Amino acid sequence: MTRRKQPWGQQRGWIVPADGSPPQELPQQMVGHKLISWPGTMPEKEPAKYYHRHVLNPEGVSVYVPEGRDAESLPESIKNEIRRQLTGQS
Repeated sequence: MTRRKQPWGQQRGWIVPADGSPPQELPQQMVGHKLISWPGTMPEKEPAKYYHRHVLNPEGVSVYVPEGRDAESLPESIKNEIRRQLTGQS
């Protein structure tokens, strides 16, 4: 299976928050970096966490997961939610 290539300049990416909330699409300017920081649910009380970039295949989109977590081990429900958002279904 080959991954679908996206047109240049239209990178999309999702963050999988460490708190277990649903994946969120990132602003385009954050996508493509190998490491990003993301505030917790209560930024005034908890420090930002760092997320590493992985590529979700076959879609070829960026998925950011917390340090120490592997994108391949994400539950199918999370992968399916990202795919659903990617296709624009509600």
